[in-house]
Amino acid sequence: MAYIGAQIENRISPAFIKEDFTGNGSDTVFTLTNEVPGGASQNVMVMVNNVVQEPDVAYTIADDSSSKPTKLTFTGTPASGDSIYVIHRGIGTFMQKPAAGSVSTNELNNTLKTFTTDTFTGNGSATTFTLSEVPANSTQIMVFVDGILQKSSTNYSVNTSTGVLTFTSAPDSSAEIEVKHLGIRTTARRAVSMFLDNFTGNGSTTAFTLSNSASVNDVFVFYNGVAMKPTTDYGISGATLTFTFTPVNNSQIMARYFV
Repeated sequence: MAYIGAQIENRISPAFIKEDFTGNGSDTVFTLTNEVPGGASQNVMVMVNNVVQEPDVAYTIADDSSSKPTKLTFTGTPASGDSIYVIHRGIGTFMQKPAAGSVSTNELNNTLKTFTTDTFTGNGSATTFTLSEVPANSTQIMVFVDGILQKSSTNYSVNTSTGVLTFTSAPDSSAEIEVKHLGIRTTARRAVSMFLDNFTGNGSTTAFTLSNSASVNDVFVFYNGVAMKPTTDYGISGATLTFTFTPVNNSQIMARYFV
């Protein structure tokens, strides 16, 4: 099964765990010490004055502020002095939330690491093309026409509701259009932290400051729409992008990268 982060677990308790509460006539929510597997009300047995309560009817289980299923919520208000006890059934299947920063590419299924590519052919008049996936925003795709990278907002826009790509001017007849989708793939494409930095050459400057620090092989650099080769055409140290040549005056430089 494909998964991100920690796999699904079956947790089996050697003994049923019991938790006790007392109604006060006003509270309907009680915080459990132990998580309820899957947040399913059927995974706990709830008694009020020794009377079994019906799951999803008399009570439900919800997440607390830490996204853990520990909130026992009654649909009615237990009376003051009511004896409430909860028995955890001891077995259940649930998703364990991985710690922040703990998921690496090794935990990603191969289908999640594959970038989708759409190809079209211009006819000299069409300006709109429908993508196979809907990007979260315009920075989540890279658009090339005859191998030249196009600039978002200047050369094209994308509707993030319909996935329609619209060029500001129609690509020439027989022009090869290629759209690469970036980011993590899920049922619906979700945005990742991708940055786009634009610079303009002045004929003397070779070093440009990126918005964030990055590694040289993690940055796509384009010079007047043509892809540059890492370490050969440019290097990166921290947040400084340095070309091995001097970009000419008014040349367009684009750097796209993940952080």
